[in-house]
Formats: sequence, C-alpha cells, structure tokens
Amino acid sequence: MKLWYLLRFGLARLTFILLRLPVSRFEKEVSGIWSSNPADRQRLLDAILLKVKPRGADGHVVSSIEEVSKQKPLTKGTFREAANSGQNESAGFSRHTAGTTGEPTSIVLSREELARMLAVRAYCYRKHGLRLGQREARIWGRAANTLGAKVRDLLLNRQVFYPAEGDVEATVARLVSWRPEYVYGYTSLILEAAQVIKNKGFKPTGIKAVVCTAEAILPAQKRYISEAFRAPVIEEYGSTEFDIIAFECAGGHMHLVNPWLWVESENGEVMVTDVSRQSQSLVRYQLGDTLTVLDTGCELLGDTKTIDELRGRTAQQFAYLTVDHKFHAVVFGRALDAYMNAFDECFKFTVSQSELGSFQLFVSIEPSRGADHLKEWVNLELRSQLNVQQNLIMTVVVGEAFMRKGKHTYFFLDMDFNDCGK
Repeated sequence: MKLWYLLRFGLARLTFILLRLPVSRFEKEVSGIWSSNPADRQRLLDAILLKVKPRGADGHVVSSIEEVSKQKPLTKGTFREAANSGQNESAGFSRHTAGTTGEPTSIVLSREELARMLAVRAYCYRKHGLRLGQREARIWGRAANTLGAKVRDLLLNRQVFYPAEGDVEATVARLVSWRPEYVYGYTSLILEAAQVIKNKGFKPTGIKAVVCTAEAILPAQKRYISEAFRAPVIEEYGSTEFDIIAFECAGGHMHLVNPWLWVESENGEVMVTDVSRQSQSLVRYQLGDTLTVLDTGCELLGDTKTIDELRGRTAQQFAYLTVDHKFHAVVFGRALDAYMNAFDECFKFTVSQSELGSFQLFVSIEPSRGADHLKEWVNLELRSQLNVQQNLIMTVVVGEAFMRKGKHTYFFLDMDFNDCGK
C-alpha cells in the first residue's frame, strides 16, 4: 500500500513537470521570500511591478507598492467587463466562478501564474507535514462526469466525494475506505461527512489533516470535525481569482501566505493586488469580504500579518433591530458556537431576517435538548451580548431540506428596506 501511495504521488508530481509547471522552483521562492525581512520583500514587489506594469481600475500604470494604495478599488463588475472582453486570451489555463451575483467571471492564467498558486499551496501543506500530490479526498460538489475531469483527478491523485445527495452514508463509507492522506473541501460538506462518521462509528485511518475552505467554520464545529476524522483541522481563506490568500499555522493563526499578493483592509473590506499577474490586471481588487488584519509576530508560516476575524460578505454583515439600530451579524455565530460548546452539539445553521427585530433560525438537525431549548438559550445569549430586552429568534426551523443551498453562510438579510422607510 505504501509503495502504491508513493507511486501515485510521483505520478502527480510528474504531471506538473509534463505540464511545464515549475512548482518546486516557485515553492523555494515562496519560502525564501518569507524568510527575508519585510523591507526586502517590498523592494522585490516594487521590482516586479516595475516590470509587469499592471493597470489600476482607472487604467493608470502601477509601478510600485506606494502607487498601489493610491489606486481606485477594482470592483468585480469592472474586472468582469475587462475579463469578458478577452483580455489576454492567449493565457494557457482558465478558471471560472459564478460569484455571489451569479454572473460568470473568467480568470486566465499563464503557466507561471498557475505554478505560483500551486507553489503557495505546496508551501502551506509542507508546513503541516503534507505534500501537494498526496492522496486527496476532495469533499466538493458533484464530480464532473467527463473523461477530462476523471483523467485530471486520476493524475492529481484525488477523488471527489459529495455527501449531500443520494446514499450519503455509502459515500462517506467509500471515502473512509479509500484512506486518503488528507481531506479538502467545503466546510459544510465536511461537517456533513463528520456527522455520518460519528453516527455510524466509522474509524478513519491515515488522515494527516482536514483542510476546510470556502465557508466559515466555528471553533465547536472545528473540534467536532477533528474528532470525527481523527486529524487536525486547518482553515484556508482564498478565492478563485487568487487561490490561497491566508492559511492557518500550527499555532492557530491565519497567516497571509502568498508573497506576490499585497493585501489591504480598508474600513474592514479586503482588497488584493497580485503584483506578478500579467494575464489580467488585479490591482486593489475588492473580494467583497470584510476582515481584520493584525501583525501577531508569529513566524510559523508566511507573513507575520494574520487575519484576526473574517466576517464574510459585506452584503450580509448587519442585522437590524430598528431602521436606525443595527448590529453585526457575527453575534449569531458567537451565540451558536457558545451553545454547541455548552451542550456538546454540532450542526449547521443559518439565520434569516425578513422583518425588523425578527429572525428565523434554521438548523440542519434537531439538537438533543430540542428546538425550544435552543431558541430560549440562544435568545438569552443574544440579549446578553446586545444588551437588549427583546427576544430576537422568533422561530427555529429544523431540517436540512429547509437550509439554503449553495455556498454556506450564517446570515441572510431578506428584508426590503423600502417596506420600512429606510
């Protein structure tokens, strides 16, 4: 078995070589840049910008980091227009995302640009005892049923599992018996698999880590997944446009890890500049997420700058008690995490607001103490956190069938302010 795993790993790495993707060379460069001091890194980025000469949203050439901060933010709509107009169609690789608006965005990459992304991933994995190309169970959406997708997954030494439809238990049993070296995927789907593993008493073996991406995860959910898979859980923050932006170190900090990305947080909203991207200009690109960046001084991985709190999409950030009294929706996550910790529970949830001061809580499964107990406890916690007297959660809806489909987030503002005078 060990020999077979080694052969499959070798095939995956050979695939990179045959595709002329210099992943190993760039991985060494990633490590070297992060081992240098910040001033040396900025000089390197200035030199790259002077050579690449990307353009800002207004079309002005940017040739230094100092000039980056002076540029107008690049919205997804503006970038989409440029991308769909055929900006540098000669690039060799493409990625596509529908995004939160449902409008497709095309990302084009040269070999070197794709290799840089893979090198950052390889660098992060190596810090956790993993190697890019090892046996990967990808808990994702449905695997594309095409010959090309099957050949790609075979060469990259991975298998896709979708524990959300059909015989979920059989899917998870197949995943466990496949004995991956690491698991990677959507947090909500990994949590679904973890619940099946615990309920059925499956015993995964040989898994070195579980990497959760694309969706937020609470500490209680993280511990639950770790117990189920019997492996540490690592958080990743990224996007289709840039792949990995931040990755968790062994000490629990979410480090900025791509040395060619210049990440800014302006009024809490993240903007990213890729100084090395030649196929498409991405200068102060607005991802639509809000986060806080702090310098923790931790040197275990990448930059000493880390993401302190990722609060999700800017469009779904605030809940409203009245037209003039709003609060940050992150309090719902904190309240539910406290509940799960207090009563040793784990489930998926979302909160929806369609009226002022009134919220619905949707949970994937009924807690062991019942929905009424959950509602009463969470309302007490929310009243304490917000220093208000009123109950906020009016109803608790139980069942996966009632949960929203697609990328998981904790809060949805479904209220039309035109109906309440705002």
